[in-house]
Amino acid sequence: MAYEISEAFYAGLSLVDTDRLTRATIHDSDFAALYSVAKQNFASDAIKDKSGTKLGMLAQIESMESGGQNQALYSDLAVGISAVLGSRSVKNAVPQAVYLTGNQWHEDVQKFQVQAFGMADYNSSDVILRYGKEFIGISLKKKPSAAAASPTMINTAFSTFIDGDKLHKLQDEINDHRIKFFAKVIKEATEPGKPLSTISDKTIVDKLDPNNLSQAKQIWNMKVDVPTGNNKTKKVALINLKGASHIVDSNTVDSDGGSDAFRKYVNTSLQSTGVAVNPLFQGFLNIMNKPGIKERVADSLLNKVLKLSLLDELDTWKDYKFGFYLVTGVGSVDSSLKPTIGKASAINLHSVMVTIAMLAKLDAKLEIDFSKTGKRKAAKVFFILYKGEHPILDIELRYKGSFTAYPQFFATMTSQFNLLIANNPLGIK
Repeated sequence: MAYEISEAFYAGLSLVDTDRLTRATIHDSDFAALYSVAKQNFASDAIKDKSGTKLGMLAQIESMESGGQNQALYSDLAVGISAVLGSRSVKNAVPQAVYLTGNQWHEDVQKFQVQAFGMADYNSSDVILRYGKEFIGISLKKKPSAAAASPTMINTAFSTFIDGDKLHKLQDEINDHRIKFFAKVIKEATEPGKPLSTISDKTIVDKLDPNNLSQAKQIWNMKVDVPTGNNKTKKVALINLKGASHIVDSNTVDSDGGSDAFRKYVNTSLQSTGVAVNPLFQGFLNIMNKPGIKERVADSLLNKVLKLSLLDELDTWKDYKFGFYLVTGVGSVDSSLKPTIGKASAINLHSVMVTIAMLAKLDAKLEIDFSKTGKRKAAKVFFILYKGEHPILDIELRYKGSFTAYPQFFATMTSQFNLLIANNPLGIK
């Protein structure tokens, strides 16, 4: 399992006083000296976890040290210094304890773990700082420079965002649309000279109409046997087949595209060019922008990405205070390990909630970001979620691996929305 080492350095550096951290942003020698301090602090009892998260991180750090990955390690140290100083703008004190979350949460902070809205960890804190009965959850992000693109806030299946009691119709429409789309791709691939033109199931596909949902589902549900080694086989959805020659006991030959010709064919079918958006993703957009649906979609996206209901979901207020911040550390080192440490951002969930509340009465809409979508020959598309004329979220949908699964969903706040949060504007139109 891979761990995010910047979280380890953030945790260890949280136990260092502000003056020493500040000196490390000015003097290279002070920066270098903090490496061993951060590592020792991280190994101490003040950093708490469950199920071996801390041991796993320490092992990964030592493995990277042995592998000579010093630039990566010290870059994460620079990010950690930046991020902790950003957190000190929220609470200028050394915490009594620092908790790593991971797959399981320490019993001291389990009360803040929230399962809601189809998400196992709706509270997406990576690290939690304790100050007596006050706890501060930190969703930690990083970037190498202030000018670098904002880091992704969320990476999960698109199905997570179209799930919910009020979105059943949307789920059905999107599912039917993708089944018809991929059924059409399969049928076209069985035409003469195409990647599946030689498979035995071609005659069955030829008789089916992908524009007819029941027949499209027959194509979508078709499976073939492929070898797994040691004379064993497994059934694979036809849409996930790499190439015709992978089918067990087939006498088929691959097209000119090679043994993964069909996989390439499907990927190409998902690409957009110029202002012509791929039909699958354009269909998603059209469905999500329908009257009566688009506001619900926008509410779902905003709530799940920005954690707008997190504080309402907690039932700990009688005994404990809990704050939630999105902290983005900025830092890197060059090949000589000379650091560049930028100013971190620390965004309070309360500020996000207030800004969204001010925009609540504005119409929501999703639009294709043509400046990004048309430039990339890949199975992905870029959207922007607006409230009124204000762009709120940059969204990416991307297929990775299986085509029977929903595409992966990535999102981050736009720079314009960050400015709205920072300025706390009034009278937004």
